[in-house]
Amino acid sequence: MIEQIDLKKVATFNELETFSPNKINYLFGGNGTGKTTLGKVINHCESFPECSLTWEASPIETLTYNRDFVERNFSQSDSIKGIFTLGEGSTEAKKEIEIKRKELDNVDEQILKLTDQINKENQNFKGIEGSYIDKAWDLKDQYEEYFKPAYWGHIQKKKSFFEKCLSERNSNSDLLEESEIVKKCSRIFSESLKKYEIIKKPEFLNIINIEKRDILNEKIVGKEDIEIAKLIKRLDNSGWVREGLQYLETTEGTCPFCQQNISESLKSEIEDFFDESYKNKIKELEKIKDDYQTLRNQINKSLDAIVRIDIPIIDTSELKTKKQLFENKSDLNLKLLNEKVRNPSTPISLNSLDQIKAEIFELIDELNKSIKANNKTVENIDQEKDLLKSQIWRFIVEKLKIDIDQFNNTKEKHTKALKGLNSSLTENENKQKELVEAISELESKIVSVQHSVIEINHLLKSFGFTNFELRKASKKGFYELVRDDGSKVEKTLSEGEYTFVTFLYFYHLLQGSIDQSRITKNKIVVIDDPISSLDSSVLFVVSNLIKNITRDAREKMNGIKQVFLLTHNVYFFKEVTFRGNRDNKWKEEAYWLVRKFKNQSRITEYKENPIKTTYELLWRELDEPEKINTATVFNTMRRILEYYFNILGGLDYEEAISKFEGEQKVIFRSLLGWINDGSHFINDDLAVTVDSGDIQKYLNVFKEIFIRMGHESHYKMMTKDNPVTTQTEV
Repeated sequence: MIEQIDLKKVATFNELETFSPNKINYLFGGNGTGKTTLGKVINHCESFPECSLTWEASPIETLTYNRDFVERNFSQSDSIKGIFTLGEGSTEAKKEIEIKRKELDNVDEQILKLTDQINKENQNFKGIEGSYIDKAWDLKDQYEEYFKPAYWGHIQKKKSFFEKCLSERNSNSDLLEESEIVKKCSRIFSESLKKYEIIKKPEFLNIINIEKRDILNEKIVGKEDIEIAKLIKRLDNSGWVREGLQYLETTEGTCPFCQQNISESLKSEIEDFFDESYKNKIKELEKIKDDYQTLRNQINKSLDAIVRIDIPIIDTSELKTKKQLFENKSDLNLKLLNEKVRNPSTPISLNSLDQIKAEIFELIDELNKSIKANNKTVENIDQEKDLLKSQIWRFIVEKLKIDIDQFNNTKEKHTKALKGLNSSLTENENKQKELVEAISELESKIVSVQHSVIEINHLLKSFGFTNFELRKASKKGFYELVRDDGSKVEKTLSEGEYTFVTFLYFYHLLQGSIDQSRITKNKIVVIDDPISSLDSSVLFVVSNLIKNITRDAREKMNGIKQVFLLTHNVYFFKEVTFRGNRDNKWKEEAYWLVRKFKNQSRITEYKENPIKTTYELLWRELDEPEKINTATVFNTMRRILEYYFNILGGLDYEEAISKFEGEQKVIFRSLLGWINDGSHFINDDLAVTVDSGDIQKYLNVFKEIFIRMGHESHYKMMTKDNPVTTQTEV
């Protein structure tokens, strides 16, 4: 059964029009409103790309009675395909088929329910799955800046990304800290990745050895076995004396300190004090100081080069701090060495550089460790990238661990439920197949094309069609139309005869099949205006045959699952839908009006039968002012006034005109003019297009005519406010 029909960009359904049909559907509409188009869409939806059918279950075959059907299956000049039906003489077999048919319907219903349950279970799981997918996707976005190369192949669709997370749930890759893995990504995924030279450590050995020289702790003094040595030793000022001695060369024997003349013997004695041994030690001190200065500058230069090195994967800021500490300590040691040279008799102890050297070397080792790791990465870049990617997925999965475990538990329950439903579905589908085969086997033993011939000929003769009949053709499985004398009718049938016999053929086709093995198949039935050129008695027969079809649909007989009746004939519509009492409408029935407004067709559902008489239909055209057809509205009002006041009400035109003044009188005269012009052609259409603003003026006068002539109650009864016309737009 079809649950919904969408029509768009086909004939007058320019914009999307959607409606949800019932099991039995009666659709009324004028010519050109889109009824036939609707029937064609139901029959061959695949031919209309913008239209669609939504099925309750799997699609089933559609049988449509329209001009196409007649032209395709029923030609007056050719033989007609025979209709296989169950013969009358096989009562027991028919009963058995009917039992199995009902059993098959129950199985079909079970399959439908199980399919619906499976769909709901899948839909529910899909919703739950979607929430977990969104969580994973949010995490993906959070780290995409760093992890994007690892996402490759799973970044276009959310579900693909989530499925990758599920597949990595049991990964045994190393779990890295966030800061560590982010740092590793910036290195391994860098486009500027390349090898770098290992940093060489500065030479500290010689400068540290200077710190250990004994001479620095030694009190260096002159010759002690001369007289003045005692005084210098007591005063402990040999450095001061040595420095002053240098000035004697320029003062010409005058003491640079007391300005007294110094004897040659004293000068000689002082010079003897600073003997060769003393001078050698002073030279040694000066060399130590110079060497220290040189070594200190070399180390400082090396450290400065390291600090300034351009290697983006390392950070030398901490080394820069240590370099400054080295400079401070070495500068202090230079001052001490200068002081020792100036005052050799004073022992000194240099600040040790061992600790700062160890700290600097440790930092350089760390920098080299990063460089070596980088170089190793460059040498093994493909393997390193693969390793990092696996570590990234391990990191992501760890973040989603709780969600993944919850999802897997939910999926396990879903799979278990689905397994049970699918098992039941398979069981019923197997049973369905068995029943179909059993029914086909029973049908194949008792089917015949003769029964349909007998039934169709009986109906033809019952309603006066006695000058031709249907008989089996010489070609097996075919019929032909012949006259009483046995000659073929060729193209001599009247339109009424042709219409009636083709519909009888279609009617019996619904109860059988042109395929011997598919007599009781399920089907959708579409009947498009089958009453052309039929007299009232034959139209009554067709109406009752259609009632049989709708009854079969309601009672699930002959495989008829749904019916669509399309017509523009009021009498035929009323006859087909007549149940004896308005309250007897079946719950499986639905009434529809198909109307066209501004070249757009609309399908409107009515809770009750909207078709009463032609006169009532004229009033319905005035129900919705905003949708009134400006080309026919005046003709509609004229026909209502003419029918009611001329035939039923006895309108006195002159008396009516006297009740109006001014513009309203002019409008009323124009309406009367139409009545007089068209009084003998009440079924003709008069089209006059005017501005929409004038329409309301005419509608107001139209209403006033009923009021002023004392027929207001009739106007109210026939207008849209009447509860009988309550409607629902689809």
